[in-house]
Amino acid sequence: MDEFNHLLRTVGALYAIYDDEALAGFYWIEKREEVLHLHALLLRQEFQGKGIGTQILSMLVSKYKGTVTTIELGVHESNERAIRMYERNGFDTTKQLNDLRFRIMQKNLS
Repeated sequence: MDEFNHLLRTVGALYAIYDDEALAGFYWIEKREEVLHLHALLLRQEFQGKGIGTQILSMLVSKYKGTVTTIELGVHESNERAIRMYERNGFDTTKQLNDLRFRIMQKNLS
């Protein structure tokens, strides 16, 4: 846990997501040369399914198009709702880590 806390403070940037005045969740990104890595996009349960995740992804595409070629993320196979949302937003699975039940997904911005 200490290593995770260290990473949050030293790698990339962590942003809070608000819906009006309520804290809805957060996202954590890191720019690695020409790739924007989305380490996390987490929404509290009561804010899921309202399009907030799609809004964050659209904002990242708009903000980083022209400065990165790809947005990359990892998602656990059990998170079917998130996988569908990423696919609807143009992300494709580029690698399967079957032993971890994890997939790497990317969206090309070039």
